[in-house]
Amino acid sequence: METTDIWFASYLRHKNFELLDFEVIHRGKGKYKFNITEDEWKALKLEFSTSETNAIKSFHLSLKDMTY
Repeated sequence: METTDIWFASYLRHKNFELLDFEVIHRGKGKYKFNITEDEWKALKLEFSTSETNAIKSFHLSLKDMTY
Protein backbone atom coordinates (compact mmCIF):
# COMPACT_ATOMS: atom_id res chain seq x y z
CA MET A 1 0.00 0.00 0.00
CA GLU A 2 1.17 3.54 -0.60
CA THR A 3 0.36 7.06 0.53
CA THR A 4 1.30 10.62 -0.32
CA ASP A 5 0.38 11.79 3.19
CA ILE A 6 3.73 12.38 4.88
CA TRP A 7 2.01 12.55 8.27
CA PHE A 8 0.44 9.10 7.83
CA ALA A 9 3.73 7.73 6.49
CA SER A 10 5.48 9.11 9.58
CA TYR A 11 2.80 7.52 11.76
CA LEU A 12 3.42 4.14 10.10
CA ARG A 13 7.18 4.47 10.65
CA HIS A 14 6.47 5.39 14.28
CA LYS A 15 4.48 2.14 14.51
CA ASN A 16 7.61 0.31 13.20
CA PHE A 17 6.32 -0.46 9.72
CA GLU A 18 9.16 -0.64 7.22
CA LEU A 19 9.25 1.86 4.38
CA LEU A 20 9.77 -0.29 1.28
CA ASP A 21 10.19 2.43 -1.30
CA PHE A 22 9.47 6.07 -2.03
CA GLU A 23 9.05 8.22 -5.10
CA VAL A 24 9.61 11.95 -5.37
CA ILE A 25 6.57 13.41 -7.10
CA HIS A 26 7.94 16.95 -6.99
CA ARG A 27 9.91 19.02 -4.52
CA GLY A 28 8.43 18.50 -1.06
CA LYS A 29 5.91 15.85 -2.19
CA GLY A 30 6.48 12.12 -2.21
CA LYS A 31 4.76 8.77 -2.44
CA TYR A 32 5.64 6.27 0.32
CA LYS A 33 5.19 2.51 -0.07
CA PHE A 34 4.69 0.07 2.82
CA ASN A 35 4.17 -3.70 2.88
CA ILE A 36 0.82 -3.68 4.66
CA THR A 37 -2.35 -5.62 3.88
CA GLU A 38 -5.54 -3.73 3.01
CA ASP A 39 -7.09 -4.80 6.33
CA GLU A 40 -4.08 -3.51 8.30
CA TRP A 41 -4.11 -0.31 6.23
CA LYS A 42 -7.77 0.32 6.98
CA ALA A 43 -7.31 -0.34 10.70
CA LEU A 44 -4.27 1.95 10.85
CA LYS A 45 -6.07 4.74 8.95
CA LEU A 46 -8.91 4.56 11.48
CA GLU A 47 -6.42 4.54 14.36
CA PHE A 48 -4.55 7.49 12.82
CA SER A 49 -7.77 9.50 12.46
CA THR A 50 -8.12 9.70 16.25
CA SER A 51 -4.42 9.81 17.10
CA GLU A 52 -2.43 12.62 18.67
CA THR A 53 -0.35 12.68 15.50
CA ASN A 54 -3.41 13.59 13.45
CA ALA A 55 -4.33 16.30 15.96
CA ILE A 56 -0.82 17.77 15.61
CA LYS A 57 -1.21 17.59 11.81
CA SER A 58 -4.42 19.62 12.07
CA PHE A 59 -2.76 22.26 14.26
CA HIS A 60 0.21 22.38 11.88
CA LEU A 61 -2.01 22.92 8.84
CA SER A 62 -4.05 25.60 10.65
CA LEU A 63 -0.93 27.49 11.63
CA LYS A 64 0.47 27.14 8.11
CA ASP A 65 -2.79 28.50 6.65
CA MET A 66 -2.40 31.62 8.82
CA THR A 67 0.77 32.52 6.93
CA TYR A 68 -0.96 32.64 3.52
